[in-house]
Amino acid sequence: WLCIEPVGAKDCSGEDGIEKTPETSFLNKKSALQLLEGSPVSKTIVFCNKIDTCRKVENVFKRFDRKGTRAQVLPFHAAVAQESRLANIKEFTSSQSDEVSQFLICTDRASRGIDFAGVDHVVVFDFPRDPSEYVRRVGRTARGAGGKGKAFIFVVGKQISLARKIMERNQKGHPLHDLPC
Repeated sequence: WLCIEPVGAKDCSGEDGIEKTPETSFLNKKSALQLLEGSPVSKTIVFCNKIDTCRKVENVFKRFDRKGTRAQVLPFHAAVAQESRLANIKEFTSSQSDEVSQFLICTDRASRGIDFAGVDHVVVFDFPRDPSEYVRRVGRTARGAGGKGKAFIFVVGKQISLARKIMERNQKGHPLHDLPC
């Protein structure tokens, strides 16, 4: 996998020559989530492609919370009842606490139409299937004048070359809609 920060790319994929299967990819990504544990922030949005992955990530963060990291896990995907989703969004958008780190774990449902202020980190846990979705996901952080934030993008295998192409095009201001998936 590849961790990407907005200013440049840093390959932190671990040891070369180690086969990365979907199972080891999840374990590597899970380990990478510990980056967030080391530098707590108020609000983080974690994007996953599938509800099943959302649930796995939710469990990872709930385990962090058991370690006393004061994490509030707020799921936001189709498997969560509408009433709970609305309550989680309200909690995420209205709460301001330096003592509790909030994690909105979601599918693309939260990448459009909802404005989130004060988001410190966006984690793209699963690389989007559509390259233009990358911009929507990453654009959830650092909103507003002078907004600051970081985006962490985890990619595996063939996704690495696509991620690099997207980053290059994005940095040059080229559109992403014509990139092949």
